[in-house]
Amino acid sequence: MKTRWIGLLAIAMLLIACDKKMDYVPIEAFEPSYKALQGAQGDNYDIEETIRILNGIELAQAQSENFDEFLEYMARQDYSQVAQDVVDLRVKLLPVLQEMYLIDQEYEHINLWSTLGRDLSTDVSQVVAEKTNPNFSLENVHGLLRIMSLTDIPTPNSIIVSSITKTGTMVFEQFEKNQKIKEDLSIRMHQVRKQYIEYLEDYIPVYNKYMQEWNQLCLIKDRAYLQLYSGQYESALKSCQEALTRDPDNREMHLLQCMAIIQSVEYPQASNLIKVSPNDIELGKHNDTVADPRLQVANQMLTDYIERHPNYSAAALLLKGIIQAKEGNKAEALVYFDQAAMEYPRQAEHLTDMLSSYRARTYLNNTAEGAYLLSLYQSTMEGFGMFSPNFAKAVLHEHNGDLMSAREEIYNHFFRRSNQMVYDCLLSDMEYCEEHLAFSFKQLLPENSYIDVIFKRSPKLMGMGNDNNKLQVSLHNRSDKTFENIRLFLCIHFTDMYKTEYHVVRVPALNRINANECIEIGEIELNYRNKSFNDITRVRAIALTDNTLCWIDNVYNADTQTYYNPTRSATVAELAGSANMKQRQRYFSSMNESASSISESLLKSTSIDTEISGNMLKRHTLLHIRLPRIVVMLDPVYLLNDAASPEQDYLQGSVAHLVFKDAPLQQDNQLTIKSVYTSYAIHFTANTDSTYAITGIDILPLEK
Repeated sequence: MKTRWIGLLAIAMLLIACDKKMDYVPIEAFEPSYKALQGAQGDNYDIEETIRILNGIELAQAQSENFDEFLEYMARQDYSQVAQDVVDLRVKLLPVLQEMYLIDQEYEHINLWSTLGRDLSTDVSQVVAEKTNPNFSLENVHGLLRIMSLTDIPTPNSIIVSSITKTGTMVFEQFEKNQKIKEDLSIRMHQVRKQYIEYLEDYIPVYNKYMQEWNQLCLIKDRAYLQLYSGQYESALKSCQEALTRDPDNREMHLLQCMAIIQSVEYPQASNLIKVSPNDIELGKHNDTVADPRLQVANQMLTDYIERHPNYSAAALLLKGIIQAKEGNKAEALVYFDQAAMEYPRQAEHLTDMLSSYRARTYLNNTAEGAYLLSLYQSTMEGFGMFSPNFAKAVLHEHNGDLMSAREEIYNHFFRRSNQMVYDCLLSDMEYCEEHLAFSFKQLLPENSYIDVIFKRSPKLMGMGNDNNKLQVSLHNRSDKTFENIRLFLCIHFTDMYKTEYHVVRVPALNRINANECIEIGEIELNYRNKSFNDITRVRAIALTDNTLCWIDNVYNADTQTYYNPTRSATVAELAGSANMKQRQRYFSSMNESASSISESLLKSTSIDTEISGNMLKRHTLLHIRLPRIVVMLDPVYLLNDAASPEQDYLQGSVAHLVFKDAPLQQDNQLTIKSVYTSYAIHFTANTDSTYAITGIDILPLEK
């Protein structure tokens, strides 16, 4: 059905050469589209809306199953801010579409249009691209118009008169009718060849004109994004103003301009830790008093923005909330964040549709800066990253010392995102939490390193080798907790990807995993740009349960026996670069612990002994070190005598259990516990039996 519809649309584009002065009377099915196109306002156009409509036909052709879907799409569009000459091109298309629609209704039984569409798979955008080639001429367009001579309609090579029956006579009569249709269409096709080239002569200059204008605007917009990315707020403001001079109603630049102002203002010092509820403020009625002159400007700009663009107000409401938060008005801020959270789902269709102009800019995926630009733009549309209402509330709660509420908002964000069927930005959300919500985020599941993911290639049918495009995924719970309703997401980095880019795949949900259990979750298919198992370079994982969020570092490729463990493989010195003394103190305070109290727990509760395993032919010495469980909250790296890492590392009750196999033991030994928060050295010596005595605990100097 879809193939036949694409064929119809292709022919419609060919028959576009209706007389410009021809009076057009739409039939009932075409009236909504025709009326919508009459809403254009002449030369008063918006370049972004114009580009969206220019690309709209191709987008609708790819997504529509039939004429009715396409007409509904056309009728739903707002053409009031689209350039008049672009609207004229769309109006010019309607009479031809209508004629094709009527022919389709009359001759549907011969299924001719799917045949006609086969050789017209090249769209107009390719023609425009070819136009830039110095060897291009409009005569090349004939290569796109390989309209067959319609010999595909079945014709008998010979007819034996003596075999003609009543039924045969009816078939022959129908064939003659089809032949007549063929002749009529052949005549029309010959006429259309020349007329279609004339249409392209009208279309290509219009397309090129607005694309050039759009590209120039994008250069300025991109510069503004990158200046914001590097913290050059004044420069970003100037670039935003330059873009708004070209396109005064550009929603994107208005929001970016406000964001640059807001980012330049720091949060005030928290005066107290009293929890404030917004319940006493009526939703939608705010006290918009703002004291800071810079924030006053941004606040008024956002008020004007919401009045002009009420259907695109979610991001603006969130920015208003951040202004109130930076003014110290917590209750007001929370109300704005709640309003933004309600608006994002309602506006999703409008906001996501705008992205079509960005999809064509594939070069943005080739650099970290371009990826940031796309991510920031998408976040304004879909409510993630710094434009997440939940994250904004979490930042506010954490700033006021309410870590429990902050953790709940982080969890709510990921629960919402996991149900939106849009996963690619989950990883950037995790990174946002690490950078801006480290203390609340860390405590969502401080023991997340005790959950491992294992994957391997799925076997082919009948056990004939392995399938490079399918993975079997298992989960290993090394903690003593039971988790329920697990939603697991694999973040896969393939060859040819930029170093920070990942493809996120959701694994089938698991209802329960018990403590110290390893269970196969399910199978996933690799369907990213023809990549296969051999293209996997590294993997991370995110797990969401009913009350926890896990960023899983331990991902194991069972086929290649490779661990993908980016956090654990980093040196503590590298990790320490992101943590200063103040951050360490805040982290210990959030746990109601200190470096010295943990040291006391280590001295009191650490036990060490050895065990002989194996048989007479092959024996191993296993060193068991049992530490107080509090130590795992430091996210530590263990090292024995500066040489050995534990072969096993699991939780059991109040104990973090380490097992070293054939460890390089000596008379005086040291277990180093390294962390960005604080580090320890446990000194121990051998007793006369298989146990060891703790001789001292040192708090090591903090690495900077």
